[in-house]
Amino acid sequence: MRKLLSLMLALVLFLGLTCVQAEENNFLISDWKLFYAFGDSAIAEQTVFIYEDNTFEIMDKDESKKGTWTFDGETLALTADGETITLKWNEEVHQFSGDYNGMTLTMYMSIEPEGEDETAEAPETGISAGGWSVADDQTVTEEINNMFWQAMDSYQTGTITVAYTPVAVLGTQVVAGTNYAVLSRASEINKGTTWVIVYLYRDLEGNTSVLSIANVTLGV
Repeated sequence: MRKLLSLMLALVLFLGLTCVQAEENNFLISDWKLFYAFGDSAIAEQTVFIYEDNTFEIMDKDESKKGTWTFDGETLALTADGETITLKWNEEVHQFSGDYNGMTLTMYMSIEPEGEDETAEAPETGISAGGWSVADDQTVTEEINNMFWQAMDSYQTGTITVAYTPVAVLGTQVVAGTNYAVLSRASEINKGTTWVIVYLYRDLEGNTSVLSIANVTLGV
């Protein structure tokens, strides 16, 4: 079971911290990790360098592609070879995400801007703020179960066609509150049951919400 949970945890995207600068786009000038997923499977990872002159460079092994970027405070557009990738900024989890040619893309900062403290620790835990920590105990406790359903009550509105069942806690991330990655079963009417990772956010006041739900394919 632990081996299975480790494989699931490998699908968790390790999110970076960002710094609010005096100029609106300064936080972009850094190195980023861009992940591609097709359907339920992660398929590629690239490094993206964002430069001050509104150009960028994507590194893929020994090859690189250059282009230009624009950012309006919400949407980042990366244009190269006549094609444009658009990614939406999520301030709450400090990452970009979007779709491209049927793939799901996620981009997060891999290197903090110069001068930032990269080892800020959460009280008592020693966990680096912004980094994911593997759960020592994957048990879905009563507390986790209550958090899960509190978040689902707000997330699922209207006619509910998918029933989610939390199975194991894969990891946590210290932010302004705590993020949780929870392995769950998703049973959809007339479509059977699949595996998903439900990302939860619990704020400092104890309120819980669903950040996102990622599909998982086992046995491939």
